[in-house]
Amino acid sequence: MPRIGSVPTQTRVIFLLLAACMGTAQSCCTTPPNAEELLDLGYRSPRQAFQTLRAGIRGDLPRLEYRSLSGDFRRRNGLSQLSYREFREDWYSENPWIKIALSNAEVLELIQRSPTRVSLRVGALGSEILIDLVAEDFYQIWDGDELREDALVGNIAELIMADDGGWIARVPGDGPAPSELRLGREWKVDDIRQAGPADA
Repeated sequence: MPRIGSVPTQTRVIFLLLAACMGTAQSCCTTPPNAEELLDLGYRSPRQAFQTLRAGIRGDLPRLEYRSLSGDFRRRNGLSQLSYREFREDWYSENPWIKIALSNAEVLELIQRSPTRVSLRVGALGSEILIDLVAEDFYQIWDGDELREDALVGNIAELIMADDGGWIARVPGDGPAPSELRLGREWKVDDIRQAGPADA
């Protein structure tokens, strides 16, 4: 995840002191998500996507955190599911307060940037952080439990056509008919940064 390097020095010192005081008790301050939160995981809205990232952080679930990141975020940072584990360890080590801050953050405002881009202004430990999210359209082709194809598309509407009172979906592919075809739009975290005056 991006580093929040513009945190004011005084605030940074307070966060570092908090982290130092908590020491090994840090895990006590990031309580795991409860059953109701786990049942509500998903990416159908920006708020749900943020809550899913929060659940991943609180539950120490790197795969869930990684799944919550946009394809462009992963490309920009050269991340794979394997390399993300090392990336997050470095990030938490360099920013010891961030795990507690994000796991306890509450959404203060949703800022609509475009139909497929929003920012959530969240409050965390007396500071405000912006979570930028982007809508990603995709299709997946499955054979049982094997994922044959997983691709992002520019606009899901291009794959769906109305036909005689129903809907027909057409995606690229060949070979035998799949056992499952998924089309959808998911909201993913594209950036995390400190909120500033220009972010209204």
